[in-house]
Amino acid sequence: MSINISPEELIMELSKDASPRRKRSLEIVNSVCKEQSKRGSKDFSIVTIGRLSEESGGPKERTIRNAEGKDYRAIMNAWATFSNGVTKKPRSEKEPSIADEILAGITDPTVRALVGVIMAENRKLKGENSLLKRSATLTIDMRPDNRLPLNSGKKVEITPPNYNLLPVEIEALKHAISEEFLMEQGWTTDEQGRIKYKNRPIFKVGFVTAIKKVLEANY
Repeated sequence: MSINISPEELIMELSKDASPRRKRSLEIVNSVCKEQSKRGSKDFSIVTIGRLSEESGGPKERTIRNAEGKDYRAIMNAWATFSNGVTKKPRSEKEPSIADEILAGITDPTVRALVGVIMAENRKLKGENSLLKRSATLTIDMRPDNRLPLNSGKKVEITPPNYNLLPVEIEALKHAISEEFLMEQGWTTDEQGRIKYKNRPIFKVGFVTAIKKVLEANY
């Protein structure tokens, strides 16, 4: 069979000796592909055509993939050739995120790398926080703690954490939230410690204040 045969010629050829049930399935696949062509779609992949065919009462994706589906695939190939389309699922182009736009606008490679690390860490912490919210079970013990009576007169001291940051790391954190750097990037901060870009939050509430606390703990 010629590979240059038109879709309509092909469906006629495949339907000649087909059973009524088989003929109906071929016609459904052909009809689905024809509609794709009319819409201007270039997607004649098994995934897409199989889904549309199943919705129309025709062969499912699994049927089209297996050995008996070679005629269905031939129809799809014919329509793909006719419409200058493809038989593999086109990859959807990823739209640039706000983070991508921000990083693209930072010309200094060192600062861009630092901000990228901070953003990645922010995403990681948000993911871990969400995971903890879904899986954590909190037990609150309301029993009195007899180890340290309230009227014991003993002084309780809270020792701030020491992150043992290197001087270069401290300077990097200072620079990341400095007014000069924020102005260069067109970023702003608010009273809740957010950093915003074009009025859209980049870092959540407490980001700036958290860095300040880390810096204070290392002075």
